[in-house]
Amino acid sequence: MTISLAEIFPYPEVRPVQAEMINVIRGAVSAGRHAALEGSTGMGKTIAVLCGILVSPEAADRRIIYCCRTHKQMDRVIEELRALRSRFHISGISMRGRREMCINPLVRRFAASAADAAYTCGMLRKLERCEFYENMLKQEERVLELQDVILAQPTTAGGLIDICREENFCPYELAKSALADVKVVAASYIYLLDPEIRPLFLRNMHADPSDLIVVLDEAHNLPEVAVELASGVLSTFSIASAAREAQEFGDELAYQVAKGLHELVDEMATERIGDGDGEELLRGREFLDAIADMLERAGLDIEPADIFEFLKRVGEEHMLYDLRRGRAPRSYIRRLATFLEAWDATSKSPQYMHIISRGTGRHGQPTVKLEVQALDPRIITSPVIDGAHSVVSMSGTLVPLDAYRDVIGLPEDTITAQFSSPFSSENVLALVVRGVTTKETYRAREMYDKLVDRVAEVTDAVPANVGVFTASYEVLEGLLDAGIANRVQKPLFVEEREMSSLKNDRLVRDFKSHAERGGAVLLGVVGGRNAEGGDYPGNEMNAVVVVGIPYSRPTKRTKAMVEYYESQFPGKGEFYGYYLPAHRRMSQAAGRAHRLLTDKAAVIFMDWRVATAFVKRSIPSWLRERLEVVQDEHGALARRLREFFGG
Repeated sequence: MTISLAEIFPYPEVRPVQAEMINVIRGAVSAGRHAALEGSTGMGKTIAVLCGILVSPEAADRRIIYCCRTHKQMDRVIEELRALRSRFHISGISMRGRREMCINPLVRRFAASAADAAYTCGMLRKLERCEFYENMLKQEERVLELQDVILAQPTTAGGLIDICREENFCPYELAKSALADVKVVAASYIYLLDPEIRPLFLRNMHADPSDLIVVLDEAHNLPEVAVELASGVLSTFSIASAAREAQEFGDELAYQVAKGLHELVDEMATERIGDGDGEELLRGREFLDAIADMLERAGLDIEPADIFEFLKRVGEEHMLYDLRRGRAPRSYIRRLATFLEAWDATSKSPQYMHIISRGTGRHGQPTVKLEVQALDPRIITSPVIDGAHSVVSMSGTLVPLDAYRDVIGLPEDTITAQFSSPFSSENVLALVVRGVTTKETYRAREMYDKLVDRVAEVTDAVPANVGVFTASYEVLEGLLDAGIANRVQKPLFVEEREMSSLKNDRLVRDFKSHAERGGAVLLGVVGGRNAEGGDYPGNEMNAVVVVGIPYSRPTKRTKAMVEYYESQFPGKGEFYGYYLPAHRRMSQAAGRAHRLLTDKAAVIFMDWRVATAFVKRSIPSWLRERLEVVQDEHGALARRLREFFGG
């Protein structure tokens, strides 16, 4: 049965831009096609996407998976479902990662990754050592009652966790038991993208990929998330820890192998990199051949692949031993084995590069790392895109849309659209400042002095808080060395390298507290947590200053990425592999202050290159269409800002 928009839209009126988006999505879903859409924050995308899908006849017998990056975004989906439910019945649930949903202390405290959490959880259930899971088996009737509650009212993961704490049930298992019956699942990307988790997730939903309509929210993150899921890192610290673990358990063969690997990796780093910091590419088979030689020298007549399997089995036995004694189930030997298996599996694939690097660890200690680095997001995204009925990608920073389509593997007939900004011209000021840049050849003290002068103009002219996001920590430190702390007249809060989440949260909280007390300045880095995930509505950020464009250094890693993209998309390799990721990170930082329609804020790009046609085409339309150039003249920037803010 087809549902009309008038029957379900839960708010007094549909904005024109929402109606436009709803029509585009309805058309895509009805035709079984994919869509890639750019629309700024504040236009009401979440409710528009849900309504656009639900009014399509094809949605009647299909399920919706709404993939998000943050818990806040998932909860927003459930809020909109509750609003929809005032007009017609719809069920939904949000799913965080297993590690975030689990209330078993062993999993919460010691599972380092989603895979670790899944493995530990499975072993705890098998050993009957999880009281929360066991309680559910003993109280089946109560579990069924709670499933009915979930079906009657769209439920957030946080709400589900609260219920389960009271009942002493497992939130993940309760959510899993409801998956088969709910219409909408708001979930972390990992549930659908991780190739190890996806099959089980779909099995729990009783769904085939073709039954799904998938929404990818904040889709500009997708290439990076996909590459990260397909990649892996192993440090000499982990290898040394594996050797110590083998000694503790008396596993002589595992000890010999881990010790030999540690020595081998150190030797290769010295041979390839020398004594200083740096990185070099390795041929995948080259490292495996070196392992085979190492095993032969040790008198071990065994193939590398067999030793990897042996190490994995030993590591799992150690984890099982710890679990039976109520201890944290952590095994560096198993981590070593799974990494080496991944290296072996990818060693001949052109979609991966293999890297050895020497640098400094989190606590200042020297370390060597091995990396299996995926080059192509489509390794992860293609199975989802190719299998689903429709995939709707949306973000405020997705242009150029054809580049996004290519990189994640959407077909040529994907429907693309950009939607006008709901922000009035009185609320958005976008400026590019001439005469300043962070281009490598211009990075001298004179340029940093000028940048500090221009930043001080902004902080003096803006009524409340200002965010300053630099292209790199090197640029941030250049501003500090040039005396920015003495030039700005507001309290300065500085993001640090390797800052803990707790310390960073305190920093941001203190910065925001000045919003109604004369303002403050937050100095951070483009691509950092405060420039990507933070929201600063109202006076929490009256202006965003983006200092430079975050182009990465032209390393061998970057060159390999560019060459791979060139092989896949001739003539576009450098743009896709080098320039576009930097432009997207810059655009994300620029959008931190405009979160609500009432927000009045300025965006200032302090790099003349942003005014060029080449860079401008990668900036969201709501900024690109308003972009003004400020001349290289002291005071010009402050005058324009005071004019905008009215004083």
